[in-house]
Amino acid sequence: MSQHDLHSASAAASAGAPVLRTLANGVRLLAIPIAHVRSASVGVFLRVGSRDETEQSNGISHVLEHMAFKGTATRSVQEINLDAERLGADVNAFTSKDTTGYFMSGLARHVPQFLEMTADIVLNSTFPEAELQRELEVIRQEAIEYAEDPQETSSELLDRAIWGAHPMGMPVIGTVENIERFTREDLVRHVQAHYRAGNTVVAAAGDFDVEAFFALAARLFADMPGADGQAVPAAAPPYVGRSVGQRFGRVSQVFLNLAWPVVPPAGEGVDGQRWRHAASLATILFGGGMSAPFTDTVRERMGLAYTAHSTSESGDAWFNFIVHAITTPDKLDALMAATGGLLRQHAGAIDPVHLERAKNQLAVSRVRASERTYAAMERAVEDLFVRGAVATPQETIALIEAIEGDEVRAVFERMLQHPPAVAITGKGANARSARGLASALAAASA
Repeated sequence: MSQHDLHSASAAASAGAPVLRTLANGVRLLAIPIAHVRSASVGVFLRVGSRDETEQSNGISHVLEHMAFKGTATRSVQEINLDAERLGADVNAFTSKDTTGYFMSGLARHVPQFLEMTADIVLNSTFPEAELQRELEVIRQEAIEYAEDPQETSSELLDRAIWGAHPMGMPVIGTVENIERFTREDLVRHVQAHYRAGNTVVAAAGDFDVEAFFALAARLFADMPGADGQAVPAAAPPYVGRSVGQRFGRVSQVFLNLAWPVVPPAGEGVDGQRWRHAASLATILFGGGMSAPFTDTVRERMGLAYTAHSTSESGDAWFNFIVHAITTPDKLDALMAATGGLLRQHAGAIDPVHLERAKNQLAVSRVRASERTYAAMERAVEDLFVRGAVATPQETIALIEAIEGDEVRAVFERMLQHPPAVAITGKGANARSARGLASALAAASA
């Protein structure tokens, strides 16, 4: 895809620039017009997640996200479900390390109803005691299911390997022990502490009346408590870089996750767009696709694994480069040697052909996201939480195209200054074997 094609595609994807307004109490209203679609998405996003919890409250954000749908001051759980489904709408929510989101997607003409219903869920939930006891059992079963899955467990252990005892290292879903003892009063306290105006963004994307959306959102959220300005930006959590492992006796493979922190270059803040896009390019260039060096080497040339790729996870104050592979124990040493060698190679030089591939893959993903209402809304809100502003697709693609190979090379160089975080589960996996892999990886990438 040429530069002209990318700009043309991104321009077609967006009928207008994002529009941002802030209410007197600090609630931010965000509209993303997309004129060529007949659908729309509406969401309420709060800057709160598992990083805001303690060991005793771990999991409360996720429980609250579930319970918000179980009844409001005017609607029962059945009425909430029926109201959405009568409009043919998809309604859902999520909890992450630093964000909780509630959203609906459907026909653009129903944006006012979506906004009213989502606001009702966020602002007026009553957390009925009978519903709470049923839902806690459902979430407990969900947590047990994750704990018995070696791949899910490897991802959970990776958080602990990256951040140690910091709240970022705790599982979003929480512990079974906490889930079993949460009370309605715990939920109410969490809402009062974190569902504050300064933490909140109300957003919509699609073909809708922007001014009517702003007027209705202002009426619904003007009295949201917490008129104390926007939330203070989070500090970057300290990177630990541990090695952890857990044996699963009934599987024959090993599920491997590796991570390194990507920190801004000297003089740049954590909210910098350029270094974040360079870091995203690094993960795509290394293992994002069948032709990527890591995937091609490990899978196609050496036959060490069927699943092998790299990706990234990031938030407002953090960015991690992650390598994931599934293999058998006898191939781990060769896999570590190949991974470390390739990382060191990329810290020395970047192949311009693969840089072109990575740029186009990242640009295409941004263009495609801008053409889907929920994806466009979610990405815009993420941008707002990270840097307090929202870039247009055109601006984003222009920045991606401007990044030079040495900037991507420097990402590898900076991240390899840190020890790897290693998490393994499966056959023969334990903390000792994880430490051995970390040492081998560090030696190969030195």
